[in-house]
Amino acid sequence: MTAFESRAWLLEGATKSIPGMLHWDGNALTFVACGPGKFSEHDIQMLADRFAMPDGTCGAILKEQPSPLLRASKGEISGYKMPWYYFKGGIHITLLNQSYKFSFIRPQNTVEPSYYLEDQYRWAGGAGQEDVDVLGGKAAGAQWKQLLEKILA
Repeated sequence: MTAFESRAWLLEGATKSIPGMLHWDGNALTFVACGPGKFSEHDIQMLADRFAMPDGTCGAILKEQPSPLLRASKGEISGYKMPWYYFKGGIHITLLNQSYKFSFIRPQNTVEPSYYLEDQYRWAGGAGQEDVDVLGGKAAGAQWKQLLEKILA
């Protein structure tokens, strides 16, 4: 299966989001966090415990250094759904029997990273990036749906 990646926000609860990149390399799905977003240090530590992140990952996220936050092989992906209220711009993916919510459209209350990683993950965040790309988010959602259908077939 073809590699694919897009901007994404890992969502938790009604108000928390972490900006990053959702990436499929043909064998595994990875979410790379590009900053703490609306998560406090305590929130990130709770994620570290849940995702069994290596030492130093929380500090790197707080310093806006790209850090893999979760990774699942093809066999660890067991389902997905696209709730109507995301208007095709978001998805729930079940990894290791736990659902993770992602938005491909920047949430209104998000805090974007303050750097640009042209060579790494092509994230252009920070000041001047206030516009919300709804059409781009919906297009990414459609591509992820298509990809996940192939993975789960």
